[in-house]
Amino acid sequence: MTTPPTAADTPLNPMQQAVVDTLGKSPDWTPLPGSVVEAVRTLLHEQLADLAPRFTRQNPMWLSKNKLTTIHGCEAHHLASKNSFEWNAINARGTVLHKAVELGVNWRGESTPTDIVDEAIARLADSSNNIADFLVGMSPGESAQLRGYAIDLYTRFEECFPKLKRAWRPSTESSARYELFDGAIVLGTRADLTLGTADQKVIIDIKSGGLHLSHREDLRFYALVEALRSGMAPRRLATYSLAAARADVEDVSEGVLQAAVRRVVAGIRRIVALELDKAEPTRQPAAHCRWCPLNESCAEGRAYLSRDPDDE
Repeated sequence: MTTPPTAADTPLNPMQQAVVDTLGKSPDWTPLPGSVVEAVRTLLHEQLADLAPRFTRQNPMWLSKNKLTTIHGCEAHHLASKNSFEWNAINARGTVLHKAVELGVNWRGESTPTDIVDEAIARLADSSNNIADFLVGMSPGESAQLRGYAIDLYTRFEECFPKLKRAWRPSTESSARYELFDGAIVLGTRADLTLGTADQKVIIDIKSGGLHLSHREDLRFYALVEALRSGMAPRRLATYSLAAARADVEDVSEGVLQAAVRRVVAGIRRIVALELDKAEPTRQPAAHCRWCPLNESCAEGRAYLSRDPDDE
């Protein structure tokens, strides 16, 4: 009777090998000089100096990936959705997946996707996370639907990603923040997965669906916050689609960090205009119209939702 192969000597499937090849460090890679990070830091502070007096450490401007994405999309949706979010089995699946990845990366011994997902749901339900009330109060149907979604996604993650070695320094749900002007303005991120040490870090965002241009912009924001926090720019950014089994990858350059600064500055200025100075919001129909609180009253949104899908 032959001995079954261990995880260490099991050959990688084509999807897993592609991840290793995509995220690996090329022999000619060199880190960005610290002077580049400091120049970006100076630029960001100069561009926001006139807005800083409008906020305090006690009442700061807090900028997250989601807030930055919505303000650069439909401004009417940004304002309408600030306090209207409700959990359901569809939008909860991403949170459960990320908790499952966190557990799976650090799990000792054998497990199945069902084991990991059930433990993820149990831990989230017993946490201070704002999803806890929804998970505790789910109907049997909602629970079954959520488990089905999450098990499918986590199974794809195990299919697509190799077993993460300790030498790669994997870290899940990794938070980073950078405070400007004594905490009056705060930039905050939470990365799904990071690999490597601070001087050559790879930041990975894991998506259940397809790849979109805004995902690259999200990771540029992550790179900016990480560079400002540590004084060292990350090496590479990757948005990984479980549905497509492929990654959109970008190396971090001076231009990437400068683009992130421009987007942050423009976003904060527009948030101030809308939320503090009561400017008229623009309307930009897109996929978010499906769950926007204004989708019954917004003419642009109704027109978008009633279009022929072939027009996309």
